[in-house]
Amino acid sequence: MISPAHLSPRVRPKASILLITYNHEKYIAQALEGVLMQETEYSYEINVVDDCSTDRTQEIILGYQARYPDRINTYFNRKNIGTLSPPMQKVCYAGFKTLKGEYTCILEGDDYWSSPHKLQKQISFLDANPEFVACAHNTVKIYEGNAKEPHRFLYWERMNTVYDIKDFSEMAAFFHTSSVLYRNIFMGAPPRVFRSGWSCDIFTLLSHVQYGKLRYFDEDMSVYRQHAGGSFSNWSELRGRIFNIEGLRRYDRWLGYRYLKGFAFALYRLTVTLIGDADAGRVAPLTRAQRRKLKTIAAVYGWIYDLIDRHPKLDPAVFWYRERPKPSQPRLERKIQ
Repeated sequence: MISPAHLSPRVRPKASILLITYNHEKYIAQALEGVLMQETEYSYEINVVDDCSTDRTQEIILGYQARYPDRINTYFNRKNIGTLSPPMQKVCYAGFKTLKGEYTCILEGDDYWSSPHKLQKQISFLDANPEFVACAHNTVKIYEGNAKEPHRFLYWERMNTVYDIKDFSEMAAFFHTSSVLYRNIFMGAPPRVFRSGWSCDIFTLLSHVQYGKLRYFDEDMSVYRQHAGGSFSNWSELRGRIFNIEGLRRYDRWLGYRYLKGFAFALYRLTVTLIGDADAGRVAPLTRAQRRKLKTIAAVYGWIYDLIDRHPKLDPAVFWYRERPKPSQPRLERKIQ
């Protein structure tokens, strides 16, 4: 249970920043400074949720709160409710309940915002475009403890400016958590599925964009830090990719299979690519059980995609949700038997 160490004024802020942290003594000041440097006409609150850190993280947070009591609210867990492994969703779920602003965003304590214009630009856009439920920008990824050079988080040669639920269900787009600003559609009552160990940043995006479009700005305005103590940093690439595949299957169910065709496309493509990468030595070898399961997932979802493509009226979006049938698309190219 989160217990507030400070209660913010009752005036509703324009934006609520959920800053989640655990043992981020080295980084938390930079995360806070990145928010506090915002040059904006809009009011905002910073709700810092600390998951019972054992280092000086809480001490540093309290020092900032003493200097900015009108902006920083602290919520310190009496015991650790998250995990040293991702996705710390119990912490996020509890934190979402504290957010009162018209807009919300999530920042982890080891990442930070690099542009003082982030909030102004994103809020102004969403204020002027009610059909959009979120907006995002690019992120720079930096590496601590190795010689890798920093680089932009996204790698697609051509980025669109507008994305919808179809793009995200097909995994044709993804944006780092530190870059996204959402409309506060849940208003302190997030879906209970946010507590699930499978619910990570991908599902946070999906759960919002089912209600509207996302606008992308091709600017670098935040930094994602990879380091030995980070949530995903200690995971192997194989483990992370299997986690995403298993997560997508559950997100499809949570969203009532309304976007089944898109999820089927993504799941077939991701599983086939992973099998191919394992065979080529680009990731760790698969166990016999992993290979068998991934081939089954590919076969099932490839068949589902082709069935819906041949018979659009069987798409749950059509016969359950009364949407109009969508134009046929090229069938998936079969890469495994």
